[in-house]
Amino acid sequence: MTRTNARRIGKIAALALLCLAAAGSAFAQKQTIRLAWWGGETRHKATVAAAEAFMKKYPNITVKTEYQGFEGYYDKLITQLAAGTGPDMFQFMISWFGDFQKSPEMFADLRKVPGLDISGWSSTSLEYGTLGTKLIGMPLGANGRILVYNKTLADKLGLKIDGYLTWESFGKLIKEAKAKDPSVIGYSGTMDQYGYPLISYLVQKTGKPYISQGAQFGFSEKDIAEGLAMFKGWFADGTFQTLEKTVLLKASWSDPDWLNGKVLFSETPVTQVPQHLKYSFQVGFTRYPMIAGAKLSGVEVGPNLMFCINNKSKDLDAVTKLANFMYTDPEGVKLLALERGVTTNKKGYDILVKNNMIDAVTKVAMQLIDDTDTGKYSYYDPVEVRDLLHTALQQVGLKGGIAADPAAKEFYEKAAKVLKNFR
Repeated sequence: MTRTNARRIGKIAALALLCLAAAGSAFAQKQTIRLAWWGGETRHKATVAAAEAFMKKYPNITVKTEYQGFEGYYDKLITQLAAGTGPDMFQFMISWFGDFQKSPEMFADLRKVPGLDISGWSSTSLEYGTLGTKLIGMPLGANGRILVYNKTLADKLGLKIDGYLTWESFGKLIKEAKAKDPSVIGYSGTMDQYGYPLISYLVQKTGKPYISQGAQFGFSEKDIAEGLAMFKGWFADGTFQTLEKTVLLKASWSDPDWLNGKVLFSETPVTQVPQHLKYSFQVGFTRYPMIAGAKLSGVEVGPNLMFCINNKSKDLDAVTKLANFMYTDPEGVKLLALERGVTTNKKGYDILVKNNMIDAVTKVAMQLIDDTDTGKYSYYDPVEVRDLLHTALQQVGLKGGIAADPAAKEFYEKAAKVLKNFR
């Protein structure tokens, strides 16, 4: 073999080795991550479409999507996380944070994740995603609770719902409506949609968060007894829809009386505003009633949904790319659109505005919650406490129910025991 041939063979061999190494490197970079969430059909379609677009942009990364309805999602997720088999990135609710107060190690600290872009969120938004000192959640849509009313009915009855309501003017409007048409129902909603206004009233009355950072109530047993007594009167005089009709409702818009135009008021999270534009009647929106001079509105304002990253994810770099794509990449942001509300990420928001993807009604609703936002209404929202509040409302609101004082006493004592677990 000549020296020249030997050199050629050596170069070919070296080139072959380089190709093999490159192929091996490409193969090694293949990654599979899991993305989990709950929601309805439109949310599923939008999120799957975003995952597919992401995989086209990053062909070495496979995203396995795991989605379902809300029922059973939480129990399944915490079981998986505890067993070390949880998804890499998953949708989560702020109200569940309290359950992990003593075990935040399941969540990645997002401030320490290399390459994760959190610069689009304000410090206030990031506060909602913080558990203790650890940032565990990337906030999704801005949300808040507002009143929705049947404008067609109000106009027919000659009612003026202009400007913001106090609790007194709220009750007065309904009495005026019923005087003109006794068949009118003042307000209807699910148990949550009775519970949230009661919480709002208590926070406005006391000027303190519903539940403090120290997991203590901001109100006394006497305060909630007064609130329950007010609501009991409204159930009795027809201001509120009877609980017998609404106790099993999953959403206010499933109440036949609301759908048939007989109800004047309900309430809604801003993320559900589009749902209220589909009726046969015209609707309007206004702020929750306020006690004159109240320092806190007591209204849930801010993102209540977020995506979290599993601290045990073995492909953190791939998860980071997916998160950045969903929150800040024009293609990802446009595909997800408003399926989880109007994004609180400034970079994502600017993309939506630039592409005319935020309608005028949603902008009005967003302004209402901005006007309502007076600070964090509660630092905890345990499911057990919420269920106890619903029980108290049912005790006073159902026909033949008990008085407000004993219902308040039972709620306060049982709920206080639940809160001890969060200290």
